[in-house]
Amino acid sequence: MKVKAAFLLELSEGWLGGVNYYRNLLHAVDRYGSDDIDFFVVVPKDIDKSMLGEYSQKITIHKTNFFKKWCLSGFCRKALNKIFGKDYVMAAYLRFHGIQIISHSQSGLYFPGIKTMSWIPDFQHKHCPEFFSASDIKSRDKTFLKLAQDSDVVILSSYDAKRDFADSFPKYRDKSEVLHFVPTLNLKNSVDAKSALSKYSLPEKFFFLPNQYWIHKNHKVVLKALKILRDAGNDDILVVSTGNAADYRAPGYFEEITTFIKENNLEDNYKILGLIPYDDVQALAEQCHAYINPSLFEGWSTTVEEAKYRGKCIILSDLAVHKEQNPKHGIFFDPNNPEELAEKMLQVWNAPRIEEDKADLIEFNENMKRKFAQRYEEIVMRAVKSS
Repeated sequence: MKVKAAFLLELSEGWLGGVNYYRNLLHAVDRYGSDDIDFFVVVPKDIDKSMLGEYSQKITIHKTNFFKKWCLSGFCRKALNKIFGKDYVMAAYLRFHGIQIISHSQSGLYFPGIKTMSWIPDFQHKHCPEFFSASDIKSRDKTFLKLAQDSDVVILSSYDAKRDFADSFPKYRDKSEVLHFVPTLNLKNSVDAKSALSKYSLPEKFFFLPNQYWIHKNHKVVLKALKILRDAGNDDILVVSTGNAADYRAPGYFEEITTFIKENNLEDNYKILGLIPYDDVQALAEQCHAYINPSLFEGWSTTVEEAKYRGKCIILSDLAVHKEQNPKHGIFFDPNNPEELAEKMLQVWNAPRIEEDKADLIEFNENMKRKFAQRYEEIVMRAVKSS
């Protein structure tokens, strides 16, 4: 049976993790997927092309104004959604194009006549409620319940999240399926690390922290560890940081970071590059001595996955999901203990940089991308065949 599955994507730089997730999933199914499923990707007309990538005829991109509330079609769709709680407009559009199933829906809306696979990336608001307003928590609980009730399948990014889903919605626990994300890395072609180092005035040796400046990403523990190290005479250690500086939940968080850096004279030990081109991120990732991920919570960390598939050492917080990701060269620490992090950073800094065979890394990444695509298509077929 030939299946046509749709993605409804409103992508933005505000959630680069989401952009990377969808782009990598689409690349995986485009390269390794079967001929039994074609994909129909619906995006806003004004989307930045760099967010999408390029694909074969197996994946078609459809641009529409349905996402724009100030366009007539978008306004009508939003109004009807609010009145009925059902997306009649998008459902009719998709049925016209022969779509049987929507993948990774997160809206909480019902699409009449179309199967739905929803995606809940994580239950951060359950574990870290202090990072959310009361209205945000209420909204997430309401949306997640709708997804659990109305979806044919609910995709979770980890077994850690699957446990949270079962605890939150025991009545719907049998709907859940785990899909471990695998990144697509350009390991075959050498990157121009020297140009990136020159461009950003960086030395050859540094730790890499490519996390968005969201409050749960816990950059402060790294700064506190750097202060401990510098006060002990280890003033040559450098952390290079990339990522979006905005967090709507904590508008003052980035300013707190920069203030701490200035007050503690850490400008030579912590470099903020902000949002930089993806090729430059890849070059710095390839060059770095090791990664750091100090997060207080993760659904399934892209940073950890990229370190794993690059064969890099990574110092990471001892979260259950990080242990589930199981990086070969992972060194765990308590994310609330800057002294422990400082000790681990010094240990890694003074050790030789880990170098794995490039051919082995390429084979490992390709095999796991194949499994990623196959597992995803198994979930699609389960949802299509569900009663």
